[in-house]
Amino acid sequence: MALTMRNTIAEVTLEALTANTAKAIAWNEKDEHTVLVISNAGNTATDLTVKAGNGIQGVTDLVLTVPKGVSLVKLESGRFKNVSGTNKGKVIVVSTGTPSVGVVALV
Repeated sequence: MALTMRNTIAEVTLEALTANTAKAIAWNEKDEHTVLVISNAGNTATDLTVKAGNGIQGVTDLVLTVPKGVSLVKLESGRFKNVSGTNKGKVIVVSTGTPSVGVVALV
């Protein structure tokens, strides 16, 4: 996860997803500072599912239609962050396509 202060460039490392394969992404900062960056280089939109976390608020997945280009999403960690187990402190995403994803925290 890239951390950036005010008045500086936020450099984000994006990781390419493999279609229909879950990817765990660290989600360590406060929700109001953290943004999921999605880059879809394909010619058509693709679906990205943010899996429900294993905490008390994690009851349903969120399915997003990601257009071509770069998109940003602020997530509520109570719904999507895992609070225990192998993926503790992480959000799980799965895509039908092959977009790239990364996280930036603006602190």
